[in-house]
Amino acid sequence: MSPHSPMALSHLKFRHLLLVESLIEQGTIHKAAQRLNISQPAATAMLNDLEGLVGIPLFTRSRQGVTPTEQTHALLGRIRTILNEFDELSSVIGRVASGRSALLRVGVVPQAFIAYLPKAIDLFRQAGGCAIRTHESTARQLLDMLIAGELDCVIGRLPNASSALAHAASQLSFVNLYREEICIVVGPHNPAAGQRDIGYQDLARREWVMQRPDSAVRGALAETFLRHGVQPPEPVVETSTYIQNLAIVAQSDLFTVAPRRAAAMHQELGLVRILDLPLDVVPMQVCLIRRQSSNRDPALALFEQAFLDSVRSGDQGAPVPSDSTSS
Repeated sequence: MSPHSPMALSHLKFRHLLLVESLIEQGTIHKAAQRLNISQPAATAMLNDLEGLVGIPLFTRSRQGVTPTEQTHALLGRIRTILNEFDELSSVIGRVASGRSALLRVGVVPQAFIAYLPKAIDLFRQAGGCAIRTHESTARQLLDMLIAGELDCVIGRLPNASSALAHAASQLSFVNLYREEICIVVGPHNPAAGQRDIGYQDLARREWVMQRPDSAVRGALAETFLRHGVQPPEPVVETSTYIQNLAIVAQSDLFTVAPRRAAAMHQELGLVRILDLPLDVVPMQVCLIRRQSSNRDPALALFEQAFLDSVRSGDQGAPVPSDSTSS
């Protein structure tokens, strides 16, 4: 097959992409045709047309069915992103047609949700921003959803790069929002709350509640223990968010680690105490992450500015308390 050209790709149709997805999921041209409600000869003709447009073989045919080629697997991520974007376009058209505003899909890691998102939403709406749907999860899961076209932006930390993530990063743009430190937290009645000389060997022997292993906060805690030559402790309780951890230590003698801003808010309410123990790890950079293809989206630009204004307002109006445990 001859290499594709931009002019050839201009003839690419949405149903071509649906056919690729259906063939991968169904495994045969016959079943894919049934799913698309077309005849088998029509599906075969569409596949031949598609391979002619892109200039590469997409499926290997056999009596058992069709098998995607390596080239197809390389294209599959982009194809599914386009399909997800089309679904969202259809949803937005429906919203606008019924008199409602468009929708901005925002993925947020928990610490950003607590610290800055509420004020950012208020500023965004005051500036005429559209409706917002938030989705909370780990940074890695949110980034996967962003790349797949299921989110419009992510407020979070870029996870440790794998080869797949490094490749996807070329599709993304990043705006630095703020840096988040971590701290060790205990309940207000924990005997360690008033200690000033507690060491890492001692901390390693205590009982901990932590997020799951892929958590950036837990990873940062492990790093600080290893920097001091101490094996990181294994939790006796494992949760999905640091918010659950703060609630647990408030009513127990367990230890946990949390983003400093969130911990400070709980400390001001008398629910927890931050230990006076500096952690020598690099603060986590929190970014607004979006696909480069959406850099001109006016709703995203407005939301970005609102979040930056929220960060500036929060840092000026509500400084984070120090590590001091004195009343």
